[in-house]
Amino acid sequence: MNAVLRDRTLAGLSAALDALSLRHEVIADNIANVNTPGFKARRVRFEDQLKSAIARGDPDSCRPVIEEDQLEVRRDGNSVDIDLEMARLAETTVTYSAISRLVSGRFDLIKYVISEGRR
Repeated sequence: MNAVLRDRTLAGLSAALDALSLRHEVIADNIANVNTPGFKARRVRFEDQLKSAIARGDPDSCRPVIEEDQLEVRRDGNSVDIDLEMARLAETTVTYSAISRLVSGRFDLIKYVISEGRR
């Protein structure tokens, strides 16, 4: 991709959006399996990896980690806490929306620069 369009900030934001999308999928899977006996809730972690990748100057190297959540298991062996999952879903949605607005603003800035400030 063109160097103007692929700056570090945009790459970091893109990596965050990708990881948040994965987190959303995992949360949706947890919610869908709330009544499945033996199902273990999972969680996506990426913030520390993204921070390190950005510090190295290579946000594209961020690899989210999916791990089993260490929640209390019910009698049926299921560990999904629906209230916690719904709170995580809301948080993920708000964060994704905020970062999407940042990406949009970044592209607006690039368009403004390309057009030399003309509309």
